[in-house]
Amino acid sequence: MRRTYGLALFLALFAAPAAAQAPPPATAPAWRPFAEFAPLVGSWAGAASAGSRFGGRIARFTTELNGTAFVERTSTIFPAEPGKPEESFEEVGYVTYDREKRKYVAVYYFSTGVFGTYDVEILPEGGLRMTAAALTNYEAGTRSRRVFTRKADGTLDLSLDLAPAGKDFTPFLSGTLKKK
Repeated sequence: MRRTYGLALFLALFAAPAAAQAPPPATAPAWRPFAEFAPLVGSWAGAASAGSRFGGRIARFTTELNGTAFVERTSTIFPAEPGKPEESFEEVGYVTYDREKRKYVAVYYFSTGVFGTYDVEILPEGGLRMTAAALTNYEAGTRSRRVFTRKADGTLDLSLDLAPAGKDFTPFLSGTLKKK
């Protein structure tokens, strides 16, 4: 009988702490807003085109407002050509996470006075697609789409497409940027 109590006491003293010290099961890291956007953070520069015009584009992506917004600031310049003056465009976009809808949304402001609210999709290959059902201060009913595609060589393809009311998207502005 004394051996039974001794064995029980031994198991209680040594087996329980060993079980209690077992490592916790592996868990997936907690989701953090904008983790999908991390490869974009930084400054980028490269070529841009709009129809027959060719120029340059610079973009800077940051997280701001205490990590609650992902911000894109972009400038595009098309040099003067015979019969055409120099043109420049600026864009500022704010991407936020809508906790109620559980999705990203964005608002982009353009130096032309146009702005749009976009639904944001994370593409399977790691890119982004943003679609606006309408633009303000632009031709009524025009939709807009922005696509960011990361390439294997590290470059970033950007496109801004427009779709007049009742029509398909067509390219408006495109560019290939390299991280500085």
